[in-house]
Amino acid sequence: MASFYLASPTPGMPVALLVGAVALLAAAGMWERGLYGMSVLFSRRLHVTRLTAAWLQAVGLGVLLTLCVLTLFRHSGGLPNATALAEIFDGVWLPVFVVGGLVALVGVRLARRRVLARWTAPRRAVAVGATALCQQVLERLDRDGHGGLDVVGIVEHDGMLRTDSLASLRAFYGRTVVGGMPPLVDLVRRDASDAVIVALPWSSEAAIRDIVQALAASPVDIYVAPSLDGVTFSGRPAGTIGGVPMLQAGYRPLQGWCAALKRTEDLLAAGGMLLLAAPALLAIAAAIKLTSKGPVFFRQRRVGFNNQIFEVFKFRTMYTHLADADAQQQTSKGDPRVTRVGAILRKTSLDELPQLLNVLRGDMSLVGPRPHALQTRACGQRLEEVAPAYPARHRVKPGITGWAQVNGCRGELDTIDKVIDRVNYDLYYIDNWSLGFDLRILCQTARLMIRDRNAY
Repeated sequence: MASFYLASPTPGMPVALLVGAVALLAAAGMWERGLYGMSVLFSRRLHVTRLTAAWLQAVGLGVLLTLCVLTLFRHSGGLPNATALAEIFDGVWLPVFVVGGLVALVGVRLARRRVLARWTAPRRAVAVGATALCQQVLERLDRDGHGGLDVVGIVEHDGMLRTDSLASLRAFYGRTVVGGMPPLVDLVRRDASDAVIVALPWSSEAAIRDIVQALAASPVDIYVAPSLDGVTFSGRPAGTIGGVPMLQAGYRPLQGWCAALKRTEDLLAAGGMLLLAAPALLAIAAAIKLTSKGPVFFRQRRVGFNNQIFEVFKFRTMYTHLADADAQQQTSKGDPRVTRVGAILRKTSLDELPQLLNVLRGDMSLVGPRPHALQTRACGQRLEEVAPAYPARHRVKPGITGWAQVNGCRGELDTIDKVIDRVNYDLYYIDNWSLGFDLRILCQTARLMIRDRNAY
């Protein structure tokens, strides 16, 4: 009977419905149980219990969903009734399907784990705290698989590591030990680490808080490893990496496929814009050269990704002898330093077009927080003093335009509220980035180039 329904095209439709439903539900079930996380995929453990639970759940719900669909459309004539599916279960087909599917899932995960281990480089991590807790963390990472993290060094914090034990600790860990926070900050600034694991006891609450705050504005994942003795975690506030429970206190935005997608977007869009705008660029350059003395382009040092300093390109809009390279004086409405051509360029934002070159170089992105000059002040104060969260904008590349700009946050920073508003908009963009979000901002930017009261 089973072979009849599998061979007959029309009665075999329940089988196709069941297989399709189970496949989708299995993927959803494994995602729900965290089986697609990089830490799980890199782990030496197969997590068979969670995998089996997800598969059995998918089969059960798939059968129920298929029966409901067949019953709902039993009078339509396009689908056979539910008894056809019930008769398929009369035999060994269902047990073979359940067992065979589970074996296939295990085989796929084994193959994928081997491919990932061979072709995907783990993220570089630094463990803070030469303590017994740090030892437990590293032992579990080594035992259960690195979980996508490769601990390349250990940072001694606050003199916890005694000099006479330095050699034995290095021999035990097999990793370089450095002392204090300055080397850690230097590693992060040089982009030599993708993640930081804070492995200090809970009694060092102040130290943990200081470390997290010191790195909160850096583009690294920050994990706080809790005490592993007698502590269990349930729900989603904590995760595991290589069998080690971790509390994630910070994250590196736009990494992996998201970073690659955004970089592809930048290269394709910036390259296309440069080709289309080439005649306009030549016309603007000629207008600048003919109406005032000095170079066509203006270069200014600004703070970019990971607090790195870079030179931004712009069309010159001020008289050369009045230019302010470090922006010690912000441009105001009706500023006498701005040339007649420069006023038009600033009003339409066309002076920003050369920054497409910065995008192609990799210094900037099309969309992101606008970079500020080194000496930019608001009410006589540094921007990070006005808005403590300001440095967190540097976790991503700066942009030619951004979510703050299309929401009216342009022009002079003459009040504290304007700084805070810009920071809030920029952090919202970083936390909610998507390709569609970028396209929305670019479309709104094109509209504002025609009329923007805040541009001068």
